[in-house]
Amino acid sequence: MAGLFLAVCNSLGDAEAAASPVVMMSDISSADVMVDDDTGSYFVEAQLTLSSTDITYRKMEAHMIAVWPSGVAWTTYFLDEDYNELANNTVEIHKAGVTVVKLVVVCDGVCSAGDTNTVQVVAKTDPVWYHNGNNASDENNTSNENNTCGSSDCETDTSPASASSNVTNTITISLTARAAYGSAVACDAAASTGDNKVYPGNATLWRYTLENVGWNTDTYQFTGQITNADGHDVSLWSITPGMADGKELTGQSNSSSYAVHIAAGSISIIPATDATPGIYNVELTVTPTDGASDSGCNFDVVVPELETEEETTADPANETAEKETEEEIEEAPREVPSVSLIPALLSIGLIAISRRK
Repeated sequence: MAGLFLAVCNSLGDAEAAASPVVMMSDISSADVMVDDDTGSYFVEAQLTLSSTDITYRKMEAHMIAVWPSGVAWTTYFLDEDYNELANNTVEIHKAGVTVVKLVVVCDGVCSAGDTNTVQVVAKTDPVWYHNGNNASDENNTSNENNTCGSSDCETDTSPASASSNVTNTITISLTARAAYGSAVACDAAASTGDNKVYPGNATLWRYTLENVGWNTDTYQFTGQITNADGHDVSLWSITPGMADGKELTGQSNSSSYAVHIAAGSISIIPATDATPGIYNVELTVTPTDGASDSGCNFDVVVPELETEEETTADPANETAEKETEEEIEEAPREVPSVSLIPALLSIGLIAISRRK
């Protein structure tokens, strides 16, 4: 492809004809093209305006050529204003006239989101040839001063547009491949409590974020599911995704300050009041409205075993508490008899002595 482009450009120096009297302009110089995701939006369109300054020939032909300097060619189509494909990629321009050609680029083949590529468009031009029909009417005059047939002798087409060395200016369009729709979900590594334990009848919150990684704005539906590999009943468990269906996030094409690409939510998990101890899997599924693939995350939660009385007694923490209580009792000061009892005891002693006498 690069060699073809160089050959086209080098043909400007050929002796057959001068530079083209046709000038080409494009309405875009860069664009984002969507990757083919079965939504039908995987192409971009450029409007090419071809203006002829020639006032000698009734019509000029322009043979359109798309060149990919990278060597990676994405599919291109040249269409007329009614979106009909140009025969042999060639269009006619009236004397001193203007013609519009639509270039359509399809992101297919080696084209993935994030890829960049460049297409260069040129046109080879030449007057439309009219056979003179063996007469010398004004319309097909072969004289040097009024030669409008489109060739030097009006007998043969010496230079069809596709083989002409008359080349227009080059239009360069830079392209970036984008995913039209897509989402990404990231769940926290643990619940808001800091671990993955859940308890019967109690709500546990598990945070997550949803990001619109697509180019276009989209809305989403949310589904939560609880499963257990051991077949424990989960029919009475409750799971709430934390975002309402229809949540809208702005596409990456909008980079303004008010664009919202990411939202945060919390999954509420409430095990049944009689939930069997064990490991359970929680899965969050996010479904884009416009047909892109689902995204989501999943993680395990644990319903702990209930502690028995023996386990509670044998708990090192409980043993430590009991030991501390005993030590507190041993360290408590013994009571000293009140001073008011001393006179009474002395009186009792005196009475006993007097009785012995």
